Amino acid sequence: MNPGCKRRSMPEGPPVTRLAGEGPAMILQAARVIAGLRGDQRGSIAVEFALVAPVLMIVLAGVIDIGSAAYVRHSLDTRVTAAAEYALMQSAPEDPDAADALAERLAELVRGDGSDSVEVVVNSACYCPTLSSGQIEWNASLSCGTSCGSGEAAGQFVHISATARHVSLFPGYAFSDGDTVGASAVLRLN
Repeated sequence: MNPGCKRRSMPEGPPVTRLAGEGPAMILQAARVIAGLRGDQRGSIAVEFALVAPVLMIVLAGVIDIGSAAYVRHSLDTRVTAAAEYALMQSAPEDPDAADALAERLAELVRGDGSDSVEVVVNSACYCPTLSSGQIEWNASLSCGTSCGSGEAAGQFVHISATARHVSLFPGYAFSDGDTVGASAVLRLN
């Protein structure tokens, strides 16, 4: 022993152990853990899915919303077309009562569930309608067969219009105007 050194005695008690994380040993151990994690791929798919899943859910909701709107629109178009074809097979009504009866029958064909709105107009008189700014103007009633300004003969017409309710998840998109989808048809009776 060195004569200039004093010796200290350790107190009695449990032995003191050094933690592996103290000092330079801790840095080496952290470096080994990080190096081991670099090659570890476990859990990476779960992280990627967590990042991509919200975007996929929004896209899926949009596809479902547009599909639902397309279904409502197609169903309404089909019913309006079926009613128009039925009207074409009927004879032209001779009086207002016959026109009202035909209008009621056509409305029954178009009406779906309780949220559908249907309007059917069957003219019992003859007209020469014109189209102005997307709206039909019936003008004054004429005798059937009278020549119109367009060269056509005045005739009896049926106007079928219907709307169905469709609440969109993303308002302003798809085929709906607000919360409704509409379809209409105008046809001339023989």
